[in-house]
Amino acid sequence: MPMAAHGGREECMSLLNVCGLSFRYPSTIELFRDATFAIEAEDRLAVVGANGVGKSTLLRILAGELEPTGGTIARRKNLQTATVDQYGAAGEGSLFEYVFGARPDLARLRVRLAATEREAPCEYAELVNEYEAFGGYAAEARTGSILGGLGFAPAEWSLPPSSLSGGQRTRASLARALHTEAGLLLLDEPTNHLDITAREWLEDQLAGRGACVLVSHDRALLRKVANRILEIERGKVTLFRSSYEAYRARRALAERQSWENYEAFERRKAAAEQAAERRSRLAVQVATAPRGERSNHDFYRHKAAKIARTARLLRERVHREPEITKPWEEQPIPVLEFADVRRSGDIALAVTNLSKSYLEKPLFADITFELARGQRMAITGPNGSGKTTLLRVLLGLEPAGTGTVRFGARVVTGYYAQDAANLDGTLTPLQFCGSGTLARTLLACLKVRPDRFGRPLAEASAGERAKAALVRLLISGANLLVLDEPTNHLDIEAQEALEKTLAQYPGTIVLASHDRSFLEAIAPEKILQLQQR
Repeated sequence: MPMAAHGGREECMSLLNVCGLSFRYPSTIELFRDATFAIEAEDRLAVVGANGVGKSTLLRILAGELEPTGGTIARRKNLQTATVDQYGAAGEGSLFEYVFGARPDLARLRVRLAATEREAPCEYAELVNEYEAFGGYAAEARTGSILGGLGFAPAEWSLPPSSLSGGQRTRASLARALHTEAGLLLLDEPTNHLDITAREWLEDQLAGRGACVLVSHDRALLRKVANRILEIERGKVTLFRSSYEAYRARRALAERQSWENYEAFERRKAAAEQAAERRSRLAVQVATAPRGERSNHDFYRHKAAKIARTARLLRERVHREPEITKPWEEQPIPVLEFADVRRSGDIALAVTNLSKSYLEKPLFADITFELARGQRMAITGPNGSGKTTLLRVLLGLEPAGTGTVRFGARVVTGYYAQDAANLDGTLTPLQFCGSGTLARTLLACLKVRPDRFGRPLAEASAGERAKAALVRLLISGANLLVLDEPTNHLDIEAQEALEKTLAQYPGTIVLASHDRSFLEAIAPEKILQLQQR
């Protein structure tokens, strides 16, 4: 059973104690209420829930960036927390100096050391010893290890953070957070912008360090790292003292038991109502003496009253029993009819000796493959290996260096780009996707709430905008889908729903993804592994 950590000596030892926490934005419904839990020194707490339930908001409250509308947070004295700036790294100096700056005392000593070597060589040896004694050289090695683990090549360490891409700056901010000596890490989607190798490295880092609270839709990360789960669902916050897999199993068991209890209650209520109805009818029948009977009519009326009383007691017995409300019911993925997806030729896509370079530096070379109608192919590889560029070359959005791309007969392509969530914010999901049955069904399948159908996309979360873009693509009639990181921004239930939806899609799929669980579920017949050059 889920448990909330509170009370007694345990509170004194906790890093954070949260009691009765609630939050609502002005003019909106309450995101969550009465959240009560504690974070201990060895907790790796994963906050899970659908898009828009308040996971990132809770993280900002724990970080002190937002004030709750109710409840309290007690922090251990001198507790340091570290967060990842979603806008990415900033500041002067190099990338290496930015990450090393997470240890400010050592960073200042390192600056003194460099200045002393130039200006006061006699003091340099003494300062070197001091720097080494305080762990300066070990911290430098740790900085390099973190940068390398998160996919930064040594040639990039000297670059200023301002010259990096948005994804690189976010990775740099994560590197700085990992390098701090903070007692509590607060991480919001830490695997965004990480390739598979970096994700696996991060899992090992988080699993081997102290307390952290993370919001993530990366199921592989949750399985490897989390030892506590905080679920936000329809405003209720519940703490599970278990791993992610055990949480999923216990949640499924709890849902099954809730349905069994509800159905048993409904059966008892129906049986009692039927028995009471039979007795009510019998009471009417016996209230009148049989024809020709000379006995006192009071005898029959008394007998009927006793039967009617039994009927009333049967009804009251059920009403005295505590009411069991109907559990929340998630709509299963229905059988989908992609009627507008026409059958293509037997060969949907043929690529021969495809190459691409930037500034005379090879990005990828000599790529050759053939996809039959209905096949699925995954493109994997580290950041910077050219996955997105390859997809754009296949679609003719960028020119190839050499080689050919040929589509089969009657092939209609559809493209989901990583920035597909940048949509016209004035449109509602139904205006953007169309109000037909399939569009409504797919929006519901991907867990877009019905009350969001008529609200502008500008008010939607990144996940909800991504879902709208995916639905528009799926109803477009394309019979060859090209998908670039389609699970970015999607909550876990929506990821699983997308997997089941794509399982019914009759066309051909080419996708690039770092999501290991998604790749396992899609089970592509072909995998093209690109290498960093």
